[in-house]
Amino acid sequence: MTKIAFFGTSDRSLPILEALKKNFDLVLCVTKEDVLVGRHQTPKETQVKTWAKANGVNFVTIKESLAKEKDAIIDKILSSKAEVGVVADFGYIVPKQILSIFPKGLINIHFSLLPKYRGASPVQFAILNGDAQTGITFQLMEYALDTGPILHQIPYPLDGSETSGGLYTTLFDLARAQLPVVLQNYLTGKITPTPQDESKATYTSSPSHPKNTYIYKEDAQLDWNEDAPVLERKIRAYNPWPIAWTTLGDMQEARNKILGFTKLKDQNHGLKTAKIYSAQISLDNRLGILKLQVEGSRVLAWEDFARGYLTK
Repeated sequence: MTKIAFFGTSDRSLPILEALKKNFDLVLCVTKEDVLVGRHQTPKETQVKTWAKANGVNFVTIKESLAKEKDAIIDKILSSKAEVGVVADFGYIVPKQILSIFPKGLINIHFSLLPKYRGASPVQFAILNGDAQTGITFQLMEYALDTGPILHQIPYPLDGSETSGGLYTTLFDLARAQLPVVLQNYLTGKITPTPQDESKATYTSSPSHPKNTYIYKEDAQLDWNEDAPVLERKIRAYNPWPIAWTTLGDMQEARNKILGFTKLKDQNHGLKTAKIYSAQISLDNRLGILKLQVEGSRVLAWEDFARGYLTK
């Protein structure tokens, strides 16, 4: 049975791990070190690490930088005798020295139809741009951002109601179902890797950090000068993280775009931030907020917010 190493840091990766364990010899998981969370800075391990411990799979964690710690990672990979690696939601640039270790290479599971949306946030950008479809690409990794040849692609239609969290869950489940066949066909030579069309390449880019392909909290601040459909897509794209947000003062200025909003009862609330969890577009193309959370409060339905914060 083919020996596999897995690279991933996201808690969404568990379906991929289950598929690899069931169908191959999963010998190593590479993930990140525990992070400190909460007021008391309690260590929290990735679900990849938790899963590996529970299933008796060797693992190695990255404390700071994969580039700086590559020698230790290489030692672990060599001792595992893994023939191929699978990467999903990893979050690190893989050094050339690690790419060259695997006889059959590293296979990345990317959640767009490459070469569209190279980078770390393809699901969010598919929603932000109102795309009619997205998909999954299985590709051989190169020492460049999502440029490697394609092994297999799976289109997935969008209906315009998806959040990034829900869409990631769906795509990970779809990838889990398809990965064993794709990987086996590749290993047995039934798949010929196909180069990407560079003329069609696009990249995700953070509005607040344009040299980075990740999403930042600053990106999720709503600009009420934008049209209601754009705002609604942002609210879905930034759920469950970082959650679209605004200030009550900005909402006050933009209340013509929000159903049932006349003005705030207390103008002292104006500087408080509010996270917007869900919204909808009305027939007259205005934005109706469904759930939000004012700073220091719980998540409220719009009707409850209106009773507590708005005039009649």
